Order: sequence, then C-alpha cells, then structure tokens
Amino acid sequence: MLDGIGSRAAAALHIPQEVIPGEPVVTVMGSRNVYIENYRRIECFCEDEIRLRAKTCRLIICGKRLRIEYYTKDEMLVGGQIISVSMEG
Repeated sequence: MLDGIGSRAAAALHIPQEVIPGEPVVTVMGSRNVYIENYRRIECFCEDEIRLRAKTCRLIICGKRLRIEYYTKDEMLVGGQIISVSMEG
C-alpha cells in the first residue's frame, strides 16, 4: 500500500522513480558490467545467470562467464559478457 502511495506521489510531483527509496537501480555499462543498487538478496548465481531479489521485483542477468566483482548489502557489480538484463514482477 505504501509503495503505491509513494509511486503516485512521485508521479504527481514529477520526481524520477529512481529517487523513490527501495526501488532497484540498474546501470548497464557496455556489454561487460552491470551495476545494481537496492537489491535484497542473491537467489541464484552461476556462470550464465544471476538472479537477484529486490524489494519490488526479481532481476535476472544472463550472460557468459558472469562473476560478482564486488557486493555490499546495498549494491553489486557484475562482470562478464552481459547478454540481457530483465525484471520480473
């Protein structure tokens, strides 16, 4: 309920969605790196797929020779040959 109110308020005030606390922020840097902010946990990690759970969705990174370059409780850098990044839910 609170998430819906925040989204409506942001839209009414013309505030970008990425400013809303808790929303995942995904930055793709070429075909070699993906930077993720505001994820909750790693659900699956293998060489060709990484699945992350965020507050509002699941992030799926597909590629080849994927690796987690670094991570903290709030952010992560994924390296490798990035083929696709998608969101579910």
